[in-house]
Amino acid sequence: METVKLKPKINLGFEEAQELATEEARKHLKEPMTLSWLDRKVDRHFPNVDCCQEDGKDSWDIYAESRGGNVRIEVGEWYVFIFRKSSITQ
Repeated sequence: METVKLKPKINLGFEEAQELATEEARKHLKEPMTLSWLDRKVDRHFPNVDCCQEDGKDSWDIYAESRGGNVRIEVGEWYVFIFRKSSITQ
């Protein structure tokens, strides 16, 4: 999985970080689709599954990998978003 680390100069909220991550994902994928995310500020993740933890990886991380996630965008120290190319064509 490709990992991109963004270091914003200002403190971002979740929605701003998600927008920034999606913009960056568009540089790597034609139609990025968010598979999972982590918000360390409030200790939340999506999907909210608590199974399948292995090799030091969290369940939301494994979920995205097992569904084709191939671009991981880390926004500062607080947010992580995992994307894959959308299977929906327009």
